[in-house]
Amino acid sequence: MTLSKYSYFTQNIKTNKILLIDSIINFEKLKNFFDKDTSVITFDYESHINLEQKQISHIISDDFITDSDSSELQNFAHKFSNWYLEKNFSKFLEYNGLNLGRLYKGEFLYVLVKILKKFKEIEIIFKHNQSKQFFAENELFNIIKFFSNHIINIHNSVEKFTSVNDELRLSFKISKYEKNIFLDKKNYLKIKNLLDFFISTFFKTKNSNDSKMKILFSEYDTERFKDLFLTSRKFQTNIFSYSRKRPFFWNFSTFKTIIKSKCNMISSRFLDDEIFKKNKNEGISQMQSKIHNLWKEDSLLASFFTFNEYRIFSLIKPTLIELIDNRLSFTIHEIELVNRMFEKYDFDFSIIINEIGFYQQIISHISKIFDVNCLHMQEGFHWDTFEAIKNLESQGVFHYNSDKLIVWGKIDNNFSINYGNVPSNKIKIIGAPRYDRLFNSKKTNEDYILLASSGDPQPEEINGLRVNKIQEYLDDILQISNIVTQLNENLIIKLHPSFSQLMNLTEFEKINSKISVITSGEIIPLLNSAKLLISVGLSSAMIEALILNKPVIFIPGIDYGWKNPSIISECGCLSLNISELKENLEKILLDKNFYSKQDSQKYISNLLSFQGNASEEFYNFLKNYKKENNNLVTDK
Repeated sequence: MTLSKYSYFTQNIKTNKILLIDSIINFEKLKNFFDKDTSVITFDYESHINLEQKQISHIISDDFITDSDSSELQNFAHKFSNWYLEKNFSKFLEYNGLNLGRLYKGEFLYVLVKILKKFKEIEIIFKHNQSKQFFAENELFNIIKFFSNHIINIHNSVEKFTSVNDELRLSFKISKYEKNIFLDKKNYLKIKNLLDFFISTFFKTKNSNDSKMKILFSEYDTERFKDLFLTSRKFQTNIFSYSRKRPFFWNFSTFKTIIKSKCNMISSRFLDDEIFKKNKNEGISQMQSKIHNLWKEDSLLASFFTFNEYRIFSLIKPTLIELIDNRLSFTIHEIELVNRMFEKYDFDFSIIINEIGFYQQIISHISKIFDVNCLHMQEGFHWDTFEAIKNLESQGVFHYNSDKLIVWGKIDNNFSINYGNVPSNKIKIIGAPRYDRLFNSKKTNEDYILLASSGDPQPEEINGLRVNKIQEYLDDILQISNIVTQLNENLIIKLHPSFSQLMNLTEFEKINSKISVITSGEIIPLLNSAKLLISVGLSSAMIEALILNKPVIFIPGIDYGWKNPSIISECGCLSLNISELKENLEKILLDKNFYSKQDSQKYISNLLSFQGNASEEFYNFLKNYKKENNNLVTDK
């Protein structure tokens, strides 16, 4: 943003009234406010789009902050998200050695970035409009109260706590088509309870006494890790799945994987007995007293949550009460379920996919108590730069409480050591089991260009909330579609499920009715038949395309200030701006020698070890790891 634009909006609101709104507003009840004497300022993308569709003139709150403001806000968000580490607070949060504050760090960060962004924007708005009358409600009203007495609460809607995890996505395959279904937690739990009843009725999970390795997989996607599950049959193993956040299976393919792998599904119904109930009730009683005392430390909490000399704890406290207090019974319930599972089943290993997820943290902690080896297996592709470290730490991608961090290859190994401060003896390279089948896939005809969106916008980042940046991202997708159409190439667009909810799909029809837009299902079948991949933002599809030896063009998505990841800096793919796309795309299509696949394959070799055999390497590692540990015990 240029200084002139910034100055314009901070100094030239000419109306006497300013209406502050966000997506929870009931727009129909606000008709009387939309007059010539009122300036409307929107604070999120949804409210901006609603007003734009209604052709109501408005200002976007983003226009009041700069990129340097965003960076400062993000640093504060990360600082505040670590509140549970403070000694004054952690003593109230410890439950059998597990810090309840850390369990909800991810969700808390998501809320923090929204609060801080709004606070900074309103601070600047008021600074240049101190004599104006403000209209707002809920969170926006509570923020403007810090600065102005000339405010009216419009009482237009009912505020409720929202979380990045409040909506869950399930993919169902019908014939050859896959469909995403988005469910709120309440409806998902109804389905999950029915599934648990079915499993507990027809599948009896037993704790065998044989010498086979007993491996627990926590919250694993059965489809994505199909090869990992099926390969277990080649080894002396009994595998178990414990999944509270996602179903064990959701279509015939995943059900078949469970059956063929002889995976033991551990339902909560297997664990909910009298011992569990006793432990749960005692735990809730113990923690209720401690949490009650936590809120007595109001002055200390207010002092910690200080932003630009403003004590903003009053804005943050409702979220903490929801996460820590209102969810206490649920939290202890889930902890004690896992505890009871480890009492009933004699695991050799527990396998987790990150170290920040609610259930992943519980599993890793309880594993320590029961002397079970907990291994953190790298799940996905990361933005591996120093500038992205804080984001990666907030996503739990590094070693924290696990015994070992299992990574894909040399690149992630070196990055974890050099930037993630992970000791080298805590890391093991075994490759990426999720890609085993991809290395053995057959080539098909190349009929089209594939355009893929990343998981942007990221809600835990300030820039992921900025309307202008989201809009630029959407516009880039449309512009790329135009360019491909101009070159008379067939185009298939694979939108990330979260992104597809933002995009008006009719916009593609306006460009070319032949454009195919897909919002669900796996991308790998699409990549197989593609001439090349254009990825807007960083996506695992880029890795999958390189494995299939397809040219990859990277178009930067939303800029989070993280600089170039290794896939760009080490020439794994071609990084271009929109203005450079048409010319370079023509060259790739016409000249097979223009795009160097040699560099991309060198990159893949450094990124992914044990190509096509990572699942077998994983079980071999476990076998040797168990043998080594047994020898150590014997030696003692």
